[in-house]
Amino acid sequence: MAAKNSLDELESGYEGVGEYYDLFADNSDIPFFIEYANKMGSPILDLAAGTGRVTFALANAGFEVVALEKSKSMLSVARRKLEQSPIEVALRVKLIEGSMKNFALNRKFSLIIVPNSFSHLLTSDDQLLALWCIKNHLKDDGIFILDLYSGAHQYEQATFEDSPRKLPDGSIVRRIGEITSNLAQQLMRVDLCYIRQDAEGKVLGETKVVSGAALIFNREVDLLIRISGLNVEEEFGDFEKHPYTHDSGRRIFILRK
Repeated sequence: MAAKNSLDELESGYEGVGEYYDLFADNSDIPFFIEYANKMGSPILDLAAGTGRVTFALANAGFEVVALEKSKSMLSVARRKLEQSPIEVALRVKLIEGSMKNFALNRKFSLIIVPNSFSHLLTSDDQLLALWCIKNHLKDDGIFILDLYSGAHQYEQATFEDSPRKLPDGSIVRRIGEITSNLAQQLMRVDLCYIRQDAEGKVLGETKVVSGAALIFNREVDLLIRISGLNVEEEFGDFEKHPYTHDSGRRIFILRK
């Protein structure tokens, strides 16, 4: 069995590597979120918004977005994007430093999203706190999109290496990772190493971080939703909107109050 993990260590997430995050991000979810933004309209709340990966895609599509993120590293990248955006896009974005498990924004939203980050809430208490906050910030006719990886389909032990990504200055970044899951704790630990090299392959530096995720199993998800008082309107197994089955690696819920 894997050694016990410190919640404080696992909660640090991608702090310190915001500059590299977008290089390795999967943007296949963006058309899905834009589709629901077109249905629901502004304002939109993007929780655990990171570098603003989805926020700025929505703002570029014409929507008003509030982005909440606790990582200073991620926010620094988002603020740089804001400064570099056309004025009409920048005016549609508001960046706020804060945690998705406990926030009070004094406004309600037509659409709330947590793109691929809800499992970074590592305990059931934090997950419920977040769901209650989300419910309190939804308009009466608003929707919340809950995007989760199925805990039963996650790796117990694995290593991976992503193909190198090129930076504007010509240097490259490689990312190497190791996944270790502790089923007793229902926690996944991901050790990541970002290696920056020049065009000739000389190593310029290495940055190591630890990221954690909760392994949230199906019955647990169903119970969390029920206790929160949210109601399932639709459920999909992927962003192409195929129906969810027990073989699906993802559970994507469309939830209402």
